[in-house]
Amino acid sequence: MSLQIFILGMLHKGDYHPYDVKKRIVQGTNNTVNVTDGNLYYNFEALLKKELIQKSQIIHAENRPDKITYSITAKGREVFKEEIYKSFKNAKSIRSLFAALPFIEYVDTKKLVFYVEEIIERFEKKLQELEERVLAAEFESVDPNFKLLMSEVITDSLQLEIRMFKKLLILLQNQ
Repeated sequence: MSLQIFILGMLHKGDYHPYDVKKRIVQGTNNTVNVTDGNLYYNFEALLKKELIQKSQIIHAENRPDKITYSITAKGREVFKEEIYKSFKNAKSIRSLFAALPFIEYVDTKKLVFYVEEIIERFEKKLQELEERVLAAEFESVDPNFKLLMSEVITDSLQLEIRMFKKLLILLQNQ
């Protein structure tokens, strides 16, 4: 749904052709997100079938296929907001929010603050549990150096997520 959130967000700002949306995704992510034409047009069609977007203009040109721009519907605006809330509520990492973050101006940030506080609490609990059990017994046969490396990767990753969610929390609180 993250690509669909981005599409709905772009159409919330104005009418766009799918290729224009693709260009903005590629530019906005410094080419780190690979969006294929097939995936993009599939998602536009899915949103069209759900009546979340509609065709707004068809431009006819000689010797070229029609160029269709799309706009978001009232139903699409509501679903868009719900999907942003859902993406925050179910966030597994800070990266899982990248499609929603550019569009938080359209939702209640107080609600997002609540979700981020829950995420931080969940990650901190996970980190504490990990530190308490010292790496699981099923890794007893692993060389202690590799066990230490594995443990550090897991704890460092969790600590990074916690730090990033705390930064996000501050940004949201200052909105």
